[in-house]
Amino acid sequence: MNRLLRKYNRILLAVFGVGLMIVFLMPQLPDLMAQFGGRGSEIATMGEDGKAVTREDWQLVQQQVQILQRLEGWLPPLPIIGSIGNDPDRYYLLIHEASQAGLIGGVASAPINPDDVLIQSRKIGFPPAAVRQTLINYTGIRRYLGRIQTAGRLSDRRLKLESRRMLDGVDARYVVVPAKAESGKMPDEATQLAHFDQWGDVEPGEGEHGFGYRLPDRAAVEWLEIPRPAVEASVRAAVKTDDLEARKFWRKNQARFETVDGATAVPDEVLDAYVEQRVSDLMPTIARGASDALRAPRRGFATHENFVVLPDTWKNDRLSMDTLRVQLAERFDLALEGDGALPAAESTDGLADMESLSQLPGVGAAGTNRYGPARSGNPTRRLSGLVALAREFGGTGEVPVQNDLAGPVLTDRQGNLWIFRMTAADSARPPASLDEVRPEVTGDLQRLSHWNELLQEQDAMKQLARASGLKGVAEARGETVQGPSSFRRYMSPNVARDPVVRGLGADQTLIDGMVDRSIELGTNPLSEIDRGERVLVLPSDQNMAILVAELDRRVPMRQPQFDSYFDQGLLTGRIMADELGGPTLSSLAESFTADALRERNAFVRSGQRDDEDADDEQATTASAR
Repeated sequence: MNRLLRKYNRILLAVFGVGLMIVFLMPQLPDLMAQFGGRGSEIATMGEDGKAVTREDWQLVQQQVQILQRLEGWLPPLPIIGSIGNDPDRYYLLIHEASQAGLIGGVASAPINPDDVLIQSRKIGFPPAAVRQTLINYTGIRRYLGRIQTAGRLSDRRLKLESRRMLDGVDARYVVVPAKAESGKMPDEATQLAHFDQWGDVEPGEGEHGFGYRLPDRAAVEWLEIPRPAVEASVRAAVKTDDLEARKFWRKNQARFETVDGATAVPDEVLDAYVEQRVSDLMPTIARGASDALRAPRRGFATHENFVVLPDTWKNDRLSMDTLRVQLAERFDLALEGDGALPAAESTDGLADMESLSQLPGVGAAGTNRYGPARSGNPTRRLSGLVALAREFGGTGEVPVQNDLAGPVLTDRQGNLWIFRMTAADSARPPASLDEVRPEVTGDLQRLSHWNELLQEQDAMKQLARASGLKGVAEARGETVQGPSSFRRYMSPNVARDPVVRGLGADQTLIDGMVDRSIELGTNPLSEIDRGERVLVLPSDQNMAILVAELDRRVPMRQPQFDSYFDQGLLTGRIMADELGGPTLSSLAESFTADALRERNAFVRSGQRDDEDADDEQATTASAR
């Protein structure tokens, strides 16, 4: 036996070694098969022929989805769907459909700047080749969705008719009869409470008929003005007492003026130039002096999240605006009484929203450019914009505004200084009770009562307009005749809109109604059509008002206008948008959800098909029993 083992030891070691290796590798066998192209490498199947989606394909898809998420904000949005999100299935199937449409190719198929690829690659930490291919695929998907968005096939007749509705205009005179609170019935307490419960937590203008009583961010503000004319009056008064500095200015700038003569009085031209320069130098000094005086009592205070931590006694310790006014007057020789005096400090009458703050005389238009441009791109941040970024309204310290602390000194176009301080804040919230918004609630309910009466009087208004013209309606309702004004349907933000109905804003249904009526009346000049046919009455539900209009003149679409809008895709795009859920094509977007794409492309995850077959088999067996 020993001789046999010694003779065949190499063969035996090889056989048993292979066996042991197989035993150790059994748990890892599925993964190894997947790596080497076995059945485990199949992630899903798609199409009628069951084309396999491999693990290698899927790893690339997942990588590209991560790249798109990191490039979000830099890439333009996708038509119809906006973005893909974190959904590899949806992304893969969109690539598949765009490729089938011939819209994904090599680098030449997408205008991609190589420098942009390198920059974005360094930013997000992915290889340039992966970023480049992701951008190629994304561009192809954008082209694919864009073509679907504008792929409507419209007959010439239909296109002409719809174009007339969009591009034809009409001149009309009109009378607006609004529902008025004083004409409606006073609601009882129960009706007020029910109305408040329904619309109390809705933003104003967003509910039915524009109802909504949610309170916006509001603040109380006090301010002190340092008028430039007051500083100028102080400088002129000082020159009358001692003109030495003015004469120094004269000699220093003698090239600008006539020959200097020390024996004569300072000429008005020189005096005006000196005062202008002196005031321009003093205004920033006064601003710094005011800021220092207000900041002095809080020196050494701790800060938290970019804002100052104020003690409980701060309201008593802080410098009042009246005291600051006296201090500035004493320091800079400014008058407190008479002509050219510093005005007294002022404040809002309680809490005011941001719109009201922006309308405050003087201080509402003042601002500063010390803190970078606002969201609108305007380099000057005005009072309301600064208050809106206060700590109490969710600010992060972008600008140093918080309750009970003076904000940055503001300047208006005339060069006046404005020192302000927020003294109370109430962030946006639903009203605590009906009493807080009772005047608004009762007023709206009275308007609603009158509105229901006006709806019943539309036929009477039309008959009166046909018999006595718009003037008769205006006199009977205490209103005035407006126009004539030109109206045309709203097409696009890129196309100028004709005037809106005065008092009712951009209620497009009214404008559409007038244009549609002018089209219904045929092609003859409106002046040849009986006035009774040209009069129409349209309700504006959102505004609770009745529009009584008389069409005066048709403004037909012109061929160059049609050609221009057609070439831009505005006509077909707008018609398709109207049919498919408005400008956002919301109903068309449902065709590109992940579920819709899976169903359309017969995309089934591996294992899912077997599970479904097993479920069907079990169901069949159960039914047979």
